Formats: sequence, structure tokens, C-alpha cells
Amino acid sequence: MATGGRDEELCDEIVCPICLGFSRDLVILDCGHNICPACLTYCWEEFDRGIPCSKCTETVQQRNFQPNRQTAGGRVVKKLQEEERAEGKRRVCEKHQEPLKLFCKDDQITICLVCEKSKEHKDHNIVPEDEAAQEYQEYIKVQQEPLEKERQHLMDRKLAEELRSQECLMELEKEHQRIRSATGQIHRLLDRIENVRLAQLGDLKDTVVKRQQENISRLTEKISHFNNLIGEMERKCQQPASEFLQDIMHTLSRYDKDNMGHAVELFPGLEEILDIYSEKNSALGDAMGKFKESLESLEPALYKENITLDPDTAHPELILSEDLKSVRKGDTEQDLPNSPKRFDFRPCVLGRERFTSGKHWWEVEVENENEEGAMWAVGVAAESVRRKGKFTFKLNPNERIWAVGMIADEFMAFTSEWTPLAFKHDIRKIRVSLDYEEGCVEFFDADTDDQIFTFTLSLFSGERILPYFWVGYKSRLKC
Repeated sequence: MATGGRDEELCDEIVCPICLGFSRDLVILDCGHNICPACLTYCWEEFDRGIPCSKCTETVQQRNFQPNRQTAGGRVVKKLQEEERAEGKRRVCEKHQEPLKLFCKDDQITICLVCEKSKEHKDHNIVPEDEAAQEYQEYIKVQQEPLEKERQHLMDRKLAEELRSQECLMELEKEHQRIRSATGQIHRLLDRIENVRLAQLGDLKDTVVKRQQENISRLTEKISHFNNLIGEMERKCQQPASEFLQDIMHTLSRYDKDNMGHAVELFPGLEEILDIYSEKNSALGDAMGKFKESLESLEPALYKENITLDPDTAHPELILSEDLKSVRKGDTEQDLPNSPKRFDFRPCVLGRERFTSGKHWWEVEVENENEEGAMWAVGVAAESVRRKGKFTFKLNPNERIWAVGMIADEFMAFTSEWTPLAFKHDIRKIRVSLDYEEGCVEFFDADTDDQIFTFTLSLFSGERILPYFWVGYKSRLKC
């Protein structure tokens, strides 16, 4: 029986020299050598005068023996058997039942010594398992270095983004003071300009804070990803060689993919908006000493638009007039082509006109069948506004819609949280004013010229802006 790496003296003490088997109850002959009870009984039957020791050939008289107390109870045997079972749990070659101690770099698998000599691995690049593990560990460490550099780069960008936002907010606060100083010298006209500028300032502050939070959130998420990936790499390199090399190429391939394309796209444009805003306020300050006519000349002319409705965008329940100037909601859906431009979830329609620059205005008449249950909205929308499928429908700038209207008998501006608007009289005609460069959408009561609401510093981002109409039951809109 093979004893592997056991100590020879220990084996001699517990292995019977005749049957070569372990025994818990070995006995000692007069010559000092061991024998198991089974072989002792056999020898008694074969030899009448004495038992020849197979170890030293000395003849030992029958009955001249005593128990081996060192192996009593089988403690040493049990220990060796446990060692033997532990060896059996080691990873072995399924084909040759030999320990897997080598690594074939061509086939990317661990092999035994017999496999190394086989035709299957002839002329292959074969190295010891530990050497292969060390080599790949060093490769992973090399791959880890650019990830750590990129993580540090992202952390630096995060800090820079925080500082940039703080500086923008500080500059905006300075602009706030400049506006108040400039507009305090003129009456009604400058009062109106002051209110508009302060409203724009508030929106810009909200935009800066929102953009800063979004940018930091993106950077934090990317940093967390790299932390997890680096931690995974470190844990991988701490694994035993046999476990570490399992499916090593798949692991390396995944790390290579994670090591590519680390750029995080941040929202640009905060400084540009601030520069434009500062330039306009500077122009306002320079004009303070001049006459009212000079100030009025700074405002570009508004162009009145002849708006028509686009039937290709109309929800199937909406009924458009033949001249495409008015719209109401019907009781059933019409059989219309399901084009990509058509709204199919909410009763909306867009105007045919598209604006990418300049100042424009148009008027919309509102007709309600009665004073209860009227639902409608007018304003503008970006061409990218969602039109298909069921989704949480909210009229607000986040959905690329800037509008005012009536919901549940309440007149309101459809801001992010919806802003109720209180008027002493019913508004029957609304003037929509769009200033593309300023990112401003204003609404007026066309009959009284009273301002209804203003969306300021809207980020159109070069996108085409279109007239927008939402029509519920008991309402009719005419442009």
C-alpha cells in the first residue's frame, strides 16, 4: 500500500510488514517488530515451532508477543486515515487521477504531470500552477492601475464640479445686486424688466443646483462602480491559485471591457448661460442714464405667427376644423394612420410652425361648454416631446412642455409642481409669447394685456419648439 509523504518510521509502527495494512491492534514480537492479529493467527496455523518475522527473519516462539500500546485504540491509524482522505479531496486530473499542478497557457487549463507528456499538450507552453497564478496576478495589477488613475480623475472632476457650481452661484448673487441697483432708477418699464430678470435669476439658480446635483450624482455613481470593480480585483487576486485560475480568461475579458470608455458626460453650458446673462444685465446698466425710448429700443420686435394645427400629430379622439385653426375632443377615436408623430395616449396636437430662433407670439381662444369640468392647456413643446405608449403623463418642463391651462376647474401654470393662478375674471383669450434665445415663454390675457405666467431660462438646447395644445372634454381651442 502506498504511503505517499508519510514519515517512514511512523508507517513502520502502524503498518503490518506481512499484509502492509493499517491495524488498530498491532502486537509486538520478541524481535521488536509489529504484526497484525490476522497475520499472527495465519502464521500460527502455518508454522508449528515458531513464527519467522518477515522484517528480520528471526524465529519468534508462539505466544511470545505483547500489544503495541502506541497504536492502541487506533489513534495514529485514525490520524493517517484522515490525512489520506484529505489528500483525496485535492483537485486531481479526471483522466489520470493525478494532482493538477501545471497550467497550460495555450489551452488555459490546469493539467497534471501525465497530461504534460501527452500528445494533447505537446509543444504547449506549460508552467507550474503557482507561476501561472503569479503571472496573471501581475497582469491584473497592471490592469488595475489605469482604473485607479481614472477613479482619481473622476474624484478630481467631482471636486471641480462642486467648485464650479459654487462660483456660478456666487456670480449669480452678484448679478442679483446689479439688477436691483440698475432697475431702481426707472418706474413702470424698469419695474417690469426687474421682475423678469429676478424671475430668470431664480430659475437659473435652480438650474445650476439641479445640474450640479445631476453631475455629482453621475460622478458618484461612476466612482462607486470603480470602487466595486477594484475591490473585486483585489479579492480575486487573494484567491488560491487553483480557484483563481478558473475561467481566468473570461474574468480578464470582463476587466478589459470595464477598463474602456470611462468618460462621464456632464451637463455643459452653465458658464455660457451665466456669461449671456451677465452681458444682458451689463447692457441694462449702461442704459440707465438714457431716455425711455432708448431702453425700449433694446427690445427686439415680436413677430405675430399665423398658427395652424398639424393633423399628423393629432390624437385620434381630437377633431380638427377644415382650416386647421380649431380643435375639440370627440367621443370616439377616429381611424387614423398611426404615424410616429401622432399622440396616442393623451389628447394632444402640435402646431405646424417650428421655431429655432427669434421672438414670436400668437393668440389662442378658449371656449368651454360650461364652467365645470373644463380641461385644456396651451403653450409650446419641444419636438422631442413623448407621444407614444402609456406613461406617467405630467404637463411640465421636465416633459419638454411649457404651458398653462385648466384642470379640475382650476387655472394653473404647469410647472414641475403645478402652480395655481388666481384671476378675478375668466380668461377667454391667451397670448403665447416665445423668446427662443432667452429661453423664455410668457402668457398674457390677450383682452387685458395682463401677464399670466412666465417660464424663464428654459433650456431649448437648439431643439425645434412647436405650439402645443391639450384638449379635454367640454373645451374647444382656436388659434
